Amino acid sequence: MNILILSCNTGEGHNSAAKAIAEQFMCDGHDCVIKDALAFASPKFSKFICDSYKQIVLRTPYAFGAMYKISKAVANPNMKSLVYASSMVCAKKMYDFISSYKFDAVVSTHLFAAQAMTHIKNRYKLSLPSYIVSTDYGFCPFFEELDVERYFIPMEMLRSDFLRRGVSSDKIVVSGIPVAKRFMQLMDKAQARERLGVSMDCHMCIIMSGSMGYGDIYNMLDGVVANMPQNTRIFVLAGNNDKLLNGVNNRYSSSVVRAIGFTNEVNVYMAAADVLVTKPGGLTSTEAMVSNVPLVLAKPIPGCESENYLLLTGIGAAKGGKKAADAAENICLLLSNENERRKVIDRQNEYICKRSAEIICDTIARIDKDA
Repeated sequence: MNILILSCNTGEGHNSAAKAIAEQFMCDGHDCVIKDALAFASPKFSKFICDSYKQIVLRTPYAFGAMYKISKAVANPNMKSLVYASSMVCAKKMYDFISSYKFDAVVSTHLFAAQAMTHIKNRYKLSLPSYIVSTDYGFCPFFEELDVERYFIPMEMLRSDFLRRGVSSDKIVVSGIPVAKRFMQLMDKAQARERLGVSMDCHMCIIMSGSMGYGDIYNMLDGVVANMPQNTRIFVLAGNNDKLLNGVNNRYSSSVVRAIGFTNEVNVYMAAADVLVTKPGGLTSTEAMVSNVPLVLAKPIPGCESENYLLLTGIGAAKGGKKAADAAENICLLLSNENERRKVIDRQNEYICKRSAEIICDTIARIDKDA
């Protein structure tokens, strides 16, 4: 099969899911291409939309959350949204690209990409099978507008939400959220610690702020440092956020708290950690749960991350901390209490699917074979 995977750069999670699906397809002997759906309009358009989204989320998060709630309330499968209309700017060039390469299926990891494909199917009468992969633990506004063969959803308990919003039962596949194989191939903790130069005798916590750096990291860190068990090491994975990297390393003793720049070894840090702290993005949370790392979910971006937070803390697969003081308290609780860590891991294993990319690819290949 020749597969097109469409993503968008509004947060790195959609791209990570796209790469995980491509990784599995290629392992199964299929050809894959990943494209930014927004870039079909133009690279400048893609950058403008992504930069605007990040600024709205960072500067006016509660306004963004309100828009998210309103969107869910007004969404109607019989009436196309403005978001759907905006996807039309990408449609012609996307259709030309798809026609040129004769793909067998299109998989979207972002709503906008799936809406563009829906418009193409309606406008150009394209019969190409298309699919949507949900990368968050909730029903995304305007999913009901899509013309797709299957919705790949994270958990069985979300099925009723999709049914209630008008999605046919035969189009729902409970797959989990796809993550790269390196997170599923669990590295022994001792081996991971040795690779990072961290003793097995100490407690280890890693903190990830996400690609947009949202959250009150310094107040949370102050609370942890003041109350954490003795012999604790904290690593802040700052990614490309140089301001956070320099700020953390200037503020704290490197023997206790250390910020790390961009790394390709996030899976190693997760394997080595006793606790992971992150904002509740769908992908990072899933990577941690697949890696059997106890989670503390810090301040969510209002919207889909709020839904992730409520679901994962509600089932006990993570501890919560919307306020910095609450997050610090739960971090210290997990660092000092192995039984509490085991409870969280047990709940993760009860609910999280670790074969997501495999289920998605097998389902699509089977549908193609039966067509």
